[in-house]
Amino acid sequence: MAGGFRLYDMPLFRGSEPEVVDPILKKSPGRYSSYGKGDFIAMQNSVCRSLYLLCEGSVYAQMTNDEGKVFVLDALDAPDVLASTFIFGTEGLLPVSIIAHTDCKLWIVDKMCVLELLEKDHAVLRNFLTVLSDHSLFLSGKLNDFALQTLSSRVIGYLSKNGSVQNLQETAFILGVARPSLSRAIAQLIEQGVVRKSGSGYVLNRCRGVK
Repeated sequence: MAGGFRLYDMPLFRGSEPEVVDPILKKSPGRYSSYGKGDFIAMQNSVCRSLYLLCEGSVYAQMTNDEGKVFVLDALDAPDVLASTFIFGTEGLLPVSIIAHTDCKLWIVDKMCVLELLEKDHAVLRNFLTVLSDHSLFLSGKLNDFALQTLSSRVIGYLSKNGSVQNLQETAFILGVARPSLSRAIAQLIEQGVVRKSGSGYVLNRCRGVK
């Protein structure tokens, strides 16, 4: 167990058979790496040859267009599986950058090792399919947020999930909008009585509904 993490507590290996998994991993050992906050773990459009198992800390996935505009696609906390949606893709490319949001540790497993694990252990296969489905569901929700919801609705959804907005710049980055746009949306929600400012930042006013 590299770095002290418990292999069979990881989402990919829960319920799997050690007598099947251990020999495969010993034959093709992964790379256990540490990253500091802000470090790039993988770059957008790089070749995706491995599965990234987030053992400690948190990361976020972001996309950058040709004009330099940044969109945060996802934020993930350990334990979780990264790049599951892309590792077996036809193009074999990672369409996002993975960046350490905090100090974190990852176990990086080669693609062919992952394939052998999927072929030989049914629990690993089921877990992998669950991870794929959960990440696809999340991406569908993200698409709904950006394509079908107003910024005000997205702010309310963010507050419902996270409790407060303490840092406007960081929240604007996560929501993929400019800070002035977020400030205007919050000001409108305050005027409507939906949001109020508290000692912990901007929070939902539970006594009022959305107008």
